Amino acid sequence: MKVFFKFFFTVCIATIIVACSSEDDSTNSDVNIDELTNETNISDDILVLVNQHRQSLGLSTLSKNDTAEQLAIDHTKYMISIEEINHDNFNQRGNILGDEENATGTAENVARFYTDAQSVVDGWLNSTGHRENIEDNYMYTGISAIKDESGRYYYTQLFYR
Repeated sequence: MKVFFKFFFTVCIATIIVACSSEDDSTNSDVNIDELTNETNISDDILVLVNQHRQSLGLSTLSKNDTAEQLAIDHTKYMISIEEINHDNFNQRGNILGDEENATGTAENVARFYTDAQSVVDGWLNSTGHRENIEDNYMYTGISAIKDESGRYYYTQLFYR
């Protein structure tokens, strides 16, 4: 039996913030999906939506980073392998970003089973912890959206400054 968690944990430690969600806790937001690019990559669509939200608040947009993206991909594959969303080894990802990208603050959002970019971003924006990560003073991001064997997405978004 599949069990969905509304929030199985949100952790805030100094400048390290993590949050997670599942499809069952999403609702609609005011983000305009029609402004998405024609790219078919859901990770790119997530970035467009997150940056639209940030711009609507007068915040700077996030730039993609290859190191953060690879870490997000690796973590998403790990979550799929154990069939649950989590922040296992988040400190290691933060340390790698610190060592390789001189990151001074990091955060992470994870989710699963949302069917598209709009629904996962809506879910994150309707969750205090996720929204705080999206709206914080981060400059860079790495995003991963990968389907499991059943065709359901798992997501990781890393943030850093």
